[in-house]
Amino acid sequence: MPSEQFQGLEKLAPGLIGSIGALLWIKGTWPRRIAMMVLGSAASYYGAPHVSNLFNMGEGLAGFLVGLFGMSVVDSVFKTWQDLGLTSIVREFIRSRLGLPSKGGE
Repeated sequence: MPSEQFQGLEKLAPGLIGSIGALLWIKGTWPRRIAMMVLGSAASYYGAPHVSNLFNMGEGLAGFLVGLFGMSVVDSVFKTWQDLGLTSIVREFIRSRLGLPSKGGE
């Protein structure tokens, strides 16, 4: 019975360890780094079986690698999003679609 309770944890551990390892190279605020660690772990949890089958490797190793490099991908996406200023573009798009006034009060 106890082993059944830890089955999900065993699948989550390699990605979590990989994500924690990636924190050594990721810069940013602690809330952002923790969010990226959670996202890297989630990507590992859901993506490791596919990567394992795709590259014919163990699921633990695939989970570790997806957690480690998933963090880098998430960091790159966040940086690109910020560099391109997409937040304001998306905000204005949503406002126009909902018929809300723009930020300038027009």
